[in-house]
Amino acid sequence: MGNTSRKLTVEQVLEARLCYMVGEWEWSKLAKKFGVSRDAVKNAAQGVTYRDLPMPPKRSLSERPFPYG
Repeated sequence: MGNTSRKLTVEQVLEARLCYMVGEWEWSKLAKKFGVSRDAVKNAAQGVTYRDLPMPPKRSLSERPFPYG
């Protein structure tokens, strides 16, 4: 974790990943909230960047509450 050029905090990355996993992912809104580009949030949420941070467990469609799945 010696990379000082990171644009997002650990907390922001984890929040973005949770939003992505539950389907609440409007990249532009998260980017505006965090003060970074849309691509920075998208890449962090999808695990392209910040690979050293954990991804939330994937949920199956059967675990989604009605009417979402």
